[in-house]
Amino acid sequence: MRYTKNDIRNIPLTEFMAALGEKPVKAFGDMKLYYAPQRDDPEPMLAVDTNTNRWYDHATDQSGDIIDLAALKMNPNLYMDPRDFILKYMNEYGQGKELSAMARRPQPPTVINLDIKKVKLTDFMKALGQEHPVAADGNLRIYNAPYDDKPGPTMVINIETNLWRDTKSGAYGGIYDLAYELTGSCNMSELNLYIAGQMGYFDKKNVQQEQKAESPKQEQEPDKPKRKMRL
Repeated sequence: MRYTKNDIRNIPLTEFMAALGEKPVKAFGDMKLYYAPQRDDPEPMLAVDTNTNRWYDHATDQSGDIIDLAALKMNPNLYMDPRDFILKYMNEYGQGKELSAMARRPQPPTVINLDIKKVKLTDFMKALGQEHPVAADGNLRIYNAPYDDKPGPTMVINIETNLWRDTKSGAYGGIYDLAYELTGSCNMSELNLYIAGQMGYFDKKNVQQEQKAESPKQEQEPDKPKRKMRL
């Protein structure tokens, strides 16, 4: 919810105090006792009546509503209207509560319909944008290293073992090791999502190309002979 000036009179003082970072120290029925947010008191001196939505300061004998309290708390060099001060703190507080609620909300598990261990490294390289190797030598395929800031033909894939190694850095391994070099993540779930995402886009692109190649071309109908005009 985003508050406007029309909502200010209905904002509970306890919520405004929470937005200011204040928590009740004691509670007596409808009364809650706080440290005054506008002062640094050694004792809690501000009482809030949750029934009337008003406050009373035992140290100064002052009392009022949410706007009066905001006027005492705000910096007059930054705010001319206490209602602007209230809206700033309440909307930031509300946004923080929404984000916290979203973070606590359980997320549904992600289902990956892909046996990642069986993915060919050459297909993964295609998904990464390298359709063909730079060179080939028997069972070896040589690619520009996609994880290098200055990529060069240093990454070698053995198509029989489905493993790779880098002749410059010495890095080596399988598809998860390659995904680690690309993402820097050691989290298996994140690596699975990354690999599946790359392969999913690659497979979708291949299907679209196949459908385009298989779609029959519309044959142009021969021009109809023009009828001769009789005289």
